[in-house]
Amino acid sequence: MRSFFALVAAWCACALAVADTPLDLASKAEQLIRGGDMNGALATLSEAENAAPASAESEDRIGFLFAVLGRGADAVRHFEKSIALDGSYAAGHYHLGVALWQANDREHSLTELQAAAKLAPNVFDYRYRLGSALLQVGDLDEAAMELRQAIGLDVMKPGAWQDLGRALEAKGDLAGAVDATEHALALDASNDVLRNSYAYLLIETRRAQQGIAESQKVLAHNPADVSAMLNIGYAHLMTGEFDLAEQAYRQAVGADGKSAVAHYDLGIALKMRDQLEAAQSEFKEAIRLEPKLAEAHYSLGIADWQLGDFSGMAEQMRAALEIRPEYPEAHYMLGIALKQASDYEKAIAELKEAIRLDPSTPGPYNTLGQILRIKGDKAGSEEMFATGARLKREKESQLANTLDQGMRGGTIMKPLGGGPQ
Repeated sequence: MRSFFALVAAWCACALAVADTPLDLASKAEQLIRGGDMNGALATLSEAENAAPASAESEDRIGFLFAVLGRGADAVRHFEKSIALDGSYAAGHYHLGVALWQANDREHSLTELQAAAKLAPNVFDYRYRLGSALLQVGDLDEAAMELRQAIGLDVMKPGAWQDLGRALEAKGDLAGAVDATEHALALDASNDVLRNSYAYLLIETRRAQQGIAESQKVLAHNPADVSAMLNIGYAHLMTGEFDLAEQAYRQAVGADGKSAVAHYDLGIALKMRDQLEAAQSEFKEAIRLEPKLAEAHYSLGIADWQLGDFSGMAEQMRAALEIRPEYPEAHYMLGIALKQASDYEKAIAELKEAIRLDPSTPGPYNTLGQILRIKGDKAGSEEMFATGARLKREKESQLANTLDQGMRGGTIMKPLGGGPQ
């Protein structure tokens, strides 16, 4: 009988030992987290780290719980252990990719997210997260492809449709962006951010009244939504109703006087109404609120130019270019200011840079042609004028309204507010 009880005791001891595996300890830690005992959870995870046998699954689970507790470095360490134990464990690659993204290591994050999607191509989360990451780094073609793959796995996820819309908009496929955003909105009709994005796209695709109607839906239950007000202002700009645009933008400024974008967009409306001094004041306020807003510096420079202040124009264009060096319109306008100051060599350099960055705009060719003619380069001048004239004819066939003419001609910038957030 004694031997029987000894065997029972030994069996119980073995059972207790088996219960203390890393996965079991991770489960205990999860329960402690759910119960709000964070210190107890950390202590239990420390036990799990030293328990055996470790596996790709257990290391991934431990890493995930460390991530929940805000211990990012510990999470990364365990995710790396997970894929070291089993390089084909997709969840380990996925969680490591997410953790690295949160740590701003985007290059290595993408590598891990791509590995997860390749190992488990039928998992929605893996394809969606990869597509969203690619969208954020500007790899638009790959982003759209991954997001479409994700949607193919689950058509009921509004976030995937929304991100696909953003990718397509950035690619210039506005019709596709509208379609994707409509799908997203059908799944998440109460999402005001999404509805504002949809309204903006409608306005972009020449459906200003529909865009206004969508914005008014937002304002009906959230009267202080500045993005909806900015969308309405943009719609009126697109239809040439500059007085109504000004009203909408003043409403936005009244709702949020600290919004640099609202002041900037109001400045655009005032400029379109030839109220240049008032526009200058709004651009300056936008710059005060957000000194790195390149568009505000650019548009203030344009207003300076139209008021005959070429030195002020040059100063603002340089400020815009310091913020955004690859800003073709600012290079073009700085070239004009330098031409006015008879600084022809520097003007030529700026105009050539504008052409390099955007070879489709006629203005820089014409201004460069004028300078080359002054310098006696007849052949070069004629070549520039001919190119400018050809591009102008092409542009004129595409322009749809006054706002487009101003934007394409380099005299104003598009309003900033109301779009994707």
